[in-house]
Amino acid sequence: MTPAKSSAFLFDDIRVEPATFRVFKAGQAIQLEPKALRLLLFLIENRDRAVGKEEILNTVWNGTYVTENALTREIGKLRKLLGDDPKAPKYIETVHTLGYRFIADLDDASSEETPVKAQAPQGETANSRENTAPKRAHSHRALKAALTIAIALGLISAIVGWKRRSKIVSPPPAAAANSVAILPFKTSVPGEEYLGVEIADTLVTRLSNGTKLSVRPINAALHYERMNQDPRTIGSLMKVDYVLYGEIDRTGQHMSTHLIRVQDGVALLDERYDEKFDDIFRLEDSLCAKVLHSLLVTLDHEETQSLQKRYTKNQQAYESFLKAHFFMNSTRRPDTEESIRLFQEAINLDPKYAMAYAGLSDCYMRLRSYGDPPADFVPKSRAAVMKALELDETVAYAHSMLGRIAYQYDWDFSRAEREYARARELEPKLTHAWFGSLLLILNHANEAEAEQLKFEQFLPFSMSTSLAQHFYFTGQYDRAIDNLNGKLAANVNTPSLHEWLGLAYEQQSRSQQAIDEFQQAISLSNGVDGLGSLGHLYAKSGKKEEAQKVLQKIDEVAKHLYVSPYQKAVIYAGLGKTNEALAEIENAYNQRSLVPTVRFDPRLNELRRDPRFQDFLRRKGMPL
Repeated sequence: MTPAKSSAFLFDDIRVEPATFRVFKAGQAIQLEPKALRLLLFLIENRDRAVGKEEILNTVWNGTYVTENALTREIGKLRKLLGDDPKAPKYIETVHTLGYRFIADLDDASSEETPVKAQAPQGETANSRENTAPKRAHSHRALKAALTIAIALGLISAIVGWKRRSKIVSPPPAAAANSVAILPFKTSVPGEEYLGVEIADTLVTRLSNGTKLSVRPINAALHYERMNQDPRTIGSLMKVDYVLYGEIDRTGQHMSTHLIRVQDGVALLDERYDEKFDDIFRLEDSLCAKVLHSLLVTLDHEETQSLQKRYTKNQQAYESFLKAHFFMNSTRRPDTEESIRLFQEAINLDPKYAMAYAGLSDCYMRLRSYGDPPADFVPKSRAAVMKALELDETVAYAHSMLGRIAYQYDWDFSRAEREYARARELEPKLTHAWFGSLLLILNHANEAEAEQLKFEQFLPFSMSTSLAQHFYFTGQYDRAIDNLNGKLAANVNTPSLHEWLGLAYEQQSRSQQAIDEFQQAISLSNGVDGLGSLGHLYAKSGKKEEAQKVLQKIDEVAKHLYVSPYQKAVIYAGLGKTNEALAEIENAYNQRSLVPTVRFDPRLNELRRDPRFQDFLRRKGMPL
């Protein structure tokens, strides 16, 4: 988005300064988050024009995958802070089914003016008022000319577009670098939704790793499919060249497959045929071949080998694996436990199934979110991943999981670095949020941010807080808030998102907003998330009695769920009780629940000056 050229905009008693990124109302500064202010400036720059929601999202969110709920949420914030009524708008008008329009009368102002809308002084003369009239008349003439040019260009564009669409389109050239979205296949049998999702996800993985295609991750396709959009619209939203979709009917033993070009809707593949489903491997091979043939993609020998690689020959084991992977991506404990059971079932069917062991390792790690102690799930996760690598050292997923255990739980940073290097050697396109966190620990902040951004792009719409944590630990609180608000717009019931949003608010001295977010996190997680953060804020605010009550609450929750001693440590740090804080940090380390990013936590800034804290980090092998 180009910055506004005016030094300030005035409407009613509101002044907006693009250069200083400030807003005033009746002479008083308004606290606007960066995303909301960018949205306001974009609407002002396009004043009197109905701006579509997609155009706003593409420009203001700049390629970040968010839903329309994020836009609605920011519009609501703007209206509230500016004093606008959506039912009788003065500033921002909702254009039904399209988007929004800025409708206030607007004047430009120089930065030297006072931050309120200037009223004519009592001593203003008729001549001085007359001198402004030619300027406004010139402004209106310029606006009319610009509109005329815009309309003419729009007509030319429409004519050219119609001519292009009217032509018969040939298949893409062989050398084209094509982007593809694969939508979950529709299934006819209740309870088999996993099959359509997992076959699509398998195709994403195989075509991404073994071909020259750029294939979007399945979670992005799932997100847009839930919006009940047609495939071509989904392709436009995902900014891809082609969309593959289809239907599977295992009862009727047939399926249909469609590959369309998003630009003009031309079908490059449109088949309905009988297909026996007693061989999922053959089905996936057939689909891969059809896509590659339709896009005229040729493979060299190494790519062909990669595309054909399998980790089991057992059909039943593979189907159990697909079901396990489907349930693993849920955020509900019963689904995670079902995923563990299904991975184990796949292993029982094929004891040499290395990829199933890697998935089992990942699943055990997810028990942390439900209040399980590391002493229970870390040994199980480690045993599963070590077995995976014993069976097949070339499973990149397993090396990545072992790198995470080494980094996060063992504080063995050199081992973690080796494991991630091997994982990326085996699978160059592999991205991992934990690898980004490791890079930050190793003092490679720029590379860490690049990795986190790449992971965020790879898995849009995920509820991961990794990128927000990176922004938080590097002092980029506005960016952390933007990222977290976007995710909360898609899923407001994720406790970790609320806690990290509260932490960022706390660093901006927005205490009440931080408290609200911490309480949300506590409520949604039954106390697993948010308690320590709330207690720390109370302590720093001088509310020592409330902080002590939170310490007692932690002890109560710990009778039923695991709560890391680190939650107590940050409260003691806020109370200035250094000895107690250091003792709890040591306890958290011994219980394998102390995350290495403790080194960057701004809540420990005062404690960090204590030589004993620095000595603790050195003794544990932390790179300083």
